[in-house]
Amino acid sequence: MVCVLLLVIGGLLAWREPRRLLPAVFLASGMAVLVADVSLDLISGTSTLTAAWFLLGAGMVALLAVAALGLALIVNGVRLIGREGFGVTMSLSAALGTVLVGYAVSVVVGVIAGWSDSSSSNTILLILLALALPAGYLGFVFAIVVGWSYLYVRWGAIRARRESVDAIVVLGAGLKNGTTVGPLLGARLDRALEVARRSRELGADPVIVSSGGRGSDEARSEASAMTEYLAERGMPADRLLSEDRSTDTAENLRFSAQMLVGNDIRGTAAVVTNDYHVFRAATMMREAGIRGFGTGAPTAPYFMPNAEIREYVAILRDHRWVTAGALVLLSIPLVLVLVGLIA
Repeated sequence: MVCVLLLVIGGLLAWREPRRLLPAVFLASGMAVLVADVSLDLISGTSTLTAAWFLLGAGMVALLAVAALGLALIVNGVRLIGREGFGVTMSLSAALGTVLVGYAVSVVVGVIAGWSDSSSSNTILLILLALALPAGYLGFVFAIVVGWSYLYVRWGAIRARRESVDAIVVLGAGLKNGTTVGPLLGARLDRALEVARRSRELGADPVIVSSGGRGSDEARSEASAMTEYLAERGMPADRLLSEDRSTDTAENLRFSAQMLVGNDIRGTAAVVTNDYHVFRAATMMREAGIRGFGTGAPTAPYFMPNAEIREYVAILRDHRWVTAGALVLLSIPLVLVLVGLIA
């Protein structure tokens, strides 16, 4: 009954406003409760020994999944650094992968050492198990963010094919050599042209807002280069607007919203960025008061894991108080264990 209620609430929230993470939280929680109920039904009526083996097997599968994900992230991180060069943001997937593999190995070592009845080994294992609570929360949120982002991108692509829009806002990205549109930004602009063409086929005549200021390493604003790119590909000058003050995504959308209102454009809009960034951009689009949806340009597969992790970290930052509160509560067992050791 609880899982049905959670799923229904999640579905209603998603129908009302999908540009939020809350519907995904309810839906994922409902699925988790459903899995827990099914698991309990499977082991109910069985012997204690059978239930113990079932739980042990489930734990081993989860641990193997953590290790496999960690190894995949390390491989991807090495590949990404090889292509893009070393940097803090380019090392996120490799760093997370190392942490996951390290945790999995530590648990295995702790279990094996615990068989020797060593008090120190048992203490280490207890610490790792207590650490699993806040770590499990972060993993749960990561799964929600990645899963909901994927679904939202698919939904946005469907809307872009079936619905006309009155405006298209393209979020800027760094310019190549500080002067020209590079591949990443070009993909966004090409996607905007596709959406504009489809809207014209459906009877609308949308404007495209190129949104992006001038970075410290750029000779001109991103909006200027973007508008030039669109004009060269046949977009009429009277359907092009440039927003050249913004320095981040929130400003992109806030200033673009002001520009749309100033030009008396109050209908539905599509915000275009790369697919990994679509959901977070859509949440900011909602906060800026822009009606519509986000839609994404394709991104190189090798770049996606690192980009998804970066978006996840940004979403945790955007919801910093909720994240901090949850981590503090879930870290209480870990703190008690550590206090016990000190005492």
